[in-house]
Amino acid sequence: MSDLLNQASLVMVPSGYKEDTVYSVVPSDGSGDLSFTRASNGTRVNSAGLVEVVPWNMLQYSEQIDNGVWTKFSPTSVTADTTTAPNGTTTADTISTSATAVIRQSVTLNANETYTYSIYVKKISYDFFGFQSLISGTGVKSVFDLSNGTVTSQGSGHTASIESVGNGWYRCIITFNVGSSASNIFDLAADGGSATLRTFYAWGAQTNLGSTAKPYFPTTDRLNVPRLTYQNGGGGCPSLLLEKQSTNLVFPSEDFSPWNTYLGASISTNTTISPDGTQNADTLNFATSNQSQVFSNQGDATFTAHTVSVYAKSSVGKKFRIKIANSTTGGDDFSNDFTTTSEWQRFTFILTSGIQHIAICNESSGGSGTIQIWGAQLEASSYPTSYINTTSASATRVADICSKTGISSLIGQTSGVIFCDFNYIATTNTSDTTPIRLLGSGSAGMYLEINSNNTFEVVVVNSVGTLVFNSTSSAQIAGRYKFAIAYNANDYAFYLNGTQIAVDTSGAFASASLDSLNLGMYQSGSQLLDGSINQAILFPTRLTNAELASLTTL
Repeated sequence: MSDLLNQASLVMVPSGYKEDTVYSVVPSDGSGDLSFTRASNGTRVNSAGLVEVVPWNMLQYSEQIDNGVWTKFSPTSVTADTTTAPNGTTTADTISTSATAVIRQSVTLNANETYTYSIYVKKISYDFFGFQSLISGTGVKSVFDLSNGTVTSQGSGHTASIESVGNGWYRCIITFNVGSSASNIFDLAADGGSATLRTFYAWGAQTNLGSTAKPYFPTTDRLNVPRLTYQNGGGGCPSLLLEKQSTNLVFPSEDFSPWNTYLGASISTNTTISPDGTQNADTLNFATSNQSQVFSNQGDATFTAHTVSVYAKSSVGKKFRIKIANSTTGGDDFSNDFTTTSEWQRFTFILTSGIQHIAICNESSGGSGTIQIWGAQLEASSYPTSYINTTSASATRVADICSKTGISSLIGQTSGVIFCDFNYIATTNTSDTTPIRLLGSGSAGMYLEINSNNTFEVVVVNSVGTLVFNSTSSAQIAGRYKFAIAYNANDYAFYLNGTQIAVDTSGAFASASLDSLNLGMYQSGSQLLDGSINQAILFPTRLTNAELASLTTL
């Protein structure tokens, strides 16, 4: 593979990213970086196997403290980009304020959760820096000495620490539990007893879920952040998660205490470390009846495919079922008995019907016992998408869109190869999906499509709209696939997982003015991939059939 990559003109291996951008490995000058949009948060599985919100930094404009999302209380001012930040860029701001004024950003946090605030600060003219979380008007404040890197005072209800990161910069950190309130304010200010203005440098503000400060993640509006997911956890190489838009219709999805209980079932809240690494999973206690359950009244009467999913575990292997009250027949539908283990698993039940409500129900044979549950989801989908957290209302994750335009110089116009290594997760999709597509003027282009019958199909259309190569494979199942389309005048080939599927020795391709690359979609957000991309590579010349076989072998 490494020798073949030397011939490539564009290589996307999910590794580097920021808001709005997925970096290409080749070319390395940025000309091949792909644009990314989602217009919402989303979750991924991180390298530790935990479900994590992306971006995990809940603050906006974390390096632009002069931005309007930060409220400045007089007397205070912010001068942008005045000195070198801890990351070596001139992006740190100068803050001038008094002990009676603050700079503030509001964030919405979940009640009874633990969060960590952090910010990088450097002394200019005053030693002491004050930093607090303001909950329901009550501040939990710590004071940090920027001359010697110590915490000089710590308020009750939270812990504080300070870390030297070099060149006079310190990362100041406080960790606290929100309690019963779900609103919160992030405050920073000089600390002291007079109103005389004091100055200091600040950069890299962050709020993240959990009891430790996560690696700093820079933000602007917090939208359009790519998700590099490790589906099975445990490290290894990530893939770029690309999904359709979906809505979690059930709420709250993590706190089951507002749900209804039936026939002796009960909920004990926040008993267990959940799949997101914090102690916010609940215990569901079943009574003897096989109808003992906790249920939500949220539903969707639309007659379409719906998927219910929930994370569950039990140290004793207790079984449970997912129950759906069917709005089209008025009856109940039950999944098979699910057997839990001591490890978290995501269990799903798919049904083609409208839904009145969903329930997590005792096993069919009954018997008392307990399971731990977290992350319930109900979505109008024929398969489960990534977890979407809800609190007081349904929540929507917008579709992932990844593409690059204006790269005709990186695409072989009359000869070349497009390659994609991807994970396909849906076996019950009802519309075509497209892992990768090259686009040109008019209808010109080439792409791999997965039809609604799960058959892989390659399509090559030239600049005058003529279909010059078209081939299908046998029906596929969920899993990992590597495919390549080789094109040249009178010399086409389709390879899948090391096997030649089809060749064609007739048909002139002709220059199609190919200038765009789409990953995970057909065009304009349609026909979205049900899965993730491990690699996408363009070659400006046709590889040999032997090289295609080697390239696509799993």
